[in-house]
Amino acid sequence: MRLRQFCLIYALPLGIFSSAFGANTVTRDAQAIAVISQSVAAMGLTAAPALETIAQGNFTDRSGTVFSLTIETAGTDRLRENLGTNHSFVTNGGSGFTIDQQGVRHKIPYWATKYRRPEHLPTLSALADYLNLNLQLQYVGLETVNGSPAHHIRLSRVPADSTPAAVEDLISEFHVWIDSTSFLVMKTRSFYFSPDTIQNRTPVETYFANYQQQGSAMIPFHITSYIYGQQDSDIVITSINLNASIPDSDFE
Repeated sequence: MRLRQFCLIYALPLGIFSSAFGANTVTRDAQAIAVISQSVAAMGLTAAPALETIAQGNFTDRSGTVFSLTIETAGTDRLRENLGTNHSFVTNGGSGFTIDQQGVRHKIPYWATKYRRPEHLPTLSALADYLNLNLQLQYVGLETVNGSPAHHIRLSRVPADSTPAAVEDLISEFHVWIDSTSFLVMKTRSFYFSPDTIQNRTPVETYFANYQQQGSAMIPFHITSYIYGQQDSDIVITSINLNASIPDSDFE
């Protein structure tokens, strides 16, 4: 979970097929598509474009300080994270900003927010776009996560405009590990980006646990993130409303 920024500022035959987008070629691994399809079905929340949610919980930072936490989402591309009463992080359609304790807004560069998704609900992550032919999907292999076998899949975007392919791949890269039995998301790897330069990024490993049934969805109520093996944040969700109604102004 990138909340530390508050403090800083159907199944297909096995094989691979490609489809052209302008001068770019999109590689989509059918095994990866099949695994993600099963995962999305297992976790629910398939009406992502129209879904509005509000989660409440507690956020513990790397120093052990605990803050109250509220996370609002609308679809997959609008997100608001409120940490305590003094800090907010907001993204809307790829653009983003923070609000500090003085109420001042600070714009975040596009490379840090263009592919930002709700990280506490794995179904609303990049997985939600798995049928999009502009999304590259690579099945990396079967690996072990916390003693259990998990499918490792790498996702990234191919640009549909004049953005260099290497840049688009850099800012959109996302990894997911899916339990081979339950098909629940066990772990993801995303990146913190420097606000100053697009090339500087830090990998963040996020683990999901304590899944609970909420209506037709499976929701992780414990989310822990690590940077270079050191715990960066720990989130415990205490309640979640999957049928919320959120004003557009919360994301503006």
